Amino acid sequence: MRIPSKTPSIYRFAQVILDAAWAFLACYIAFLVRFEGQIEPGYQTLAWVLPLVAIPGRFTTQLFFGLYQQIWRLFGLNDFIRLLNAVSFYSLLVLVVTRLMLPRLGGSSLGIPLGVAVIDWSFCLMGMVVIRYARRRLVRQPLWGIRKKTQLCRRVLVIGAGQAGVMLVQEILQTPDLAINVVGFIDDDRTKVSRRVEGVRVLGTTEQLLAIAQTQQVEDVLIAMPSAPTSEIRRIVDQLHNTPFQLKILPGQTELLRDRSLTPQVRPLQIQDILGRPEIHLDFAAEFATQFPAASEQVYQKTVLVTGAGGTIGSEICRQLARLKPQRLLLLGRGENSIFNIQQELMRTFPHLETQALIADIRHTKRIEQLLQTWQPHLLFHAAAHKHVPLMEHNPTEALENNTLASATLAQLAAQAGVQAFVMISTDKAVDPANFMGLSKRLAELLVRPLAAQSKTRFLTVRFGNVLGSRGSVVPIFQAQIERGGPVTVTDAAMTRYFMTTPEAAQLVVQSLAVGKSGQILILDMGEPVRIYDLAEQMIYLAGYQPGVDIPIQIMGLRPGEKLHEALFSSNEQSSATAHPKIRAVDSQLPSRDRYEQVLGALREAVREARSTQELWQLAQEYQGQLEANAMVNDE
Repeated sequence: MRIPSKTPSIYRFAQVILDAAWAFLACYIAFLVRFEGQIEPGYQTLAWVLPLVAIPGRFTTQLFFGLYQQIWRLFGLNDFIRLLNAVSFYSLLVLVVTRLMLPRLGGSSLGIPLGVAVIDWSFCLMGMVVIRYARRRLVRQPLWGIRKKTQLCRRVLVIGAGQAGVMLVQEILQTPDLAINVVGFIDDDRTKVSRRVEGVRVLGTTEQLLAIAQTQQVEDVLIAMPSAPTSEIRRIVDQLHNTPFQLKILPGQTELLRDRSLTPQVRPLQIQDILGRPEIHLDFAAEFATQFPAASEQVYQKTVLVTGAGGTIGSEICRQLARLKPQRLLLLGRGENSIFNIQQELMRTFPHLETQALIADIRHTKRIEQLLQTWQPHLLFHAAAHKHVPLMEHNPTEALENNTLASATLAQLAAQAGVQAFVMISTDKAVDPANFMGLSKRLAELLVRPLAAQSKTRFLTVRFGNVLGSRGSVVPIFQAQIERGGPVTVTDAAMTRYFMTTPEAAQLVVQSLAVGKSGQILILDMGEPVRIYDLAEQMIYLAGYQPGVDIPIQIMGLRPGEKLHEALFSSNEQSSATAHPKIRAVDSQLPSRDRYEQVLGALREAVREARSTQELWQLAQEYQGQLEANAMVNDE
């Protein structure tokens, strides 16, 4: 068995020397204690031989149990259990050999006394635990320069003395380079108040937050409660409003990477943390995968292609997929910088995952066909699209060519290449569309779904509302307006939209594999829509200003193509339940092959001829009506 070489050899050698020295001393001291300092003549030889044997014996045993693969400065409960097993195994082995085996082989009948064995076991275990724990404490509080370093550290107050808070403090204490001094915990569990967790005192409850923060002269207040409701977060924000304390938060359950260190995941408070809409968790238990294998099983060790991988949704889909351990992740997009950035991030976060950056435009059929033939992906997630409503109103041919025609062609090529599943992202603006962007996505839905009846590829469409923080969405626009001092522009005081977080959207897309049937449109239950005016007020408040006082809110009126309220289902769509209670599916008869080919050809011709905006709108609406009417006729 070979000791791994990740830790510098000098440290490994020092660990072995310390353990060997203590193994010898523990065994010899056990004899002295057992015989009260006067070892009987019959045991004197054994009192020297066994301590010498203990040096290679315990080393070999502990090497076998993997003790020298541990990092002593991170010594914890699991490491202790492994040490306990190794020490106990060797002690029992010595008992068996000296008291049972050697006498039968004609050796000395004087085996190790039972009292010596017990004392040796306890001394050895306690000593090795102390050595390792001393190393851990030395890292947390070096013997030199403690006061100087503490004065240079940022003083942080942690809200939440639960599992996440404890793990976070452990990481901070074990990493002095972070230069963070945790002055205390805040927790609403009154049984914890005035007690210590990981050596850090629980100073009080959230009702006393402001007074404690001022008394302790903290600089940062860190919320370490991933499962806390937004109402609790907002209550904390209200207490610290107009104070100099920097408020940071550990991400929620859907955003938190549980297989990664917590400290790097701490981020500033964001609008989704206080918006008032509860996060939806898409954890699929085994019983949800009755008809199809779970999403993790379908992604594991597969080649997966993501179009639009550099965008907000596409990049988050890549992060979620990477956690499911595909064999290869293909990142396709037009913008080389965004593709480069997500690839570099994945390489850092998931170093064992093979990623491949593919620069291509989905409208270039030959290029896409070549890539599919070369890489032969098992799964394809189609996130590339034009999404800005006002821009697409002035560039309708781009909307139809990129969102509709390119999507239909990509779906055809995927079927020809033998892709197992094709998942396309749509939008709530495709429901009774009032603008070119929504109409182009609705046509894409209607042109992709018929392929479900013509190939072995499983075709799924995922439809959701606005994604908080996505590029070009209302949140970054409001943020930029607030940074400039306002005004924050709102279309209409009554306007509402459905919102979801980026991780929720990406998880829905990935988990659609677990519940979706080919040809279905899957829709997440997003709760109640959010009033845009309320969103603007909350963002101004979060930035430390008073809405209408420090930052004005200006009503602009509806822009071309905008609707006051969005919907997730159209009037002629009927939804049905899926295996997951938060996801519903839209089923309808698929358009016939003839009608599909006619509409696709006519739409290509209309875009090629660059018809006027009004004429193009009428034609596109007509084609939409033909496909939907044809599907209804077939259903009858």
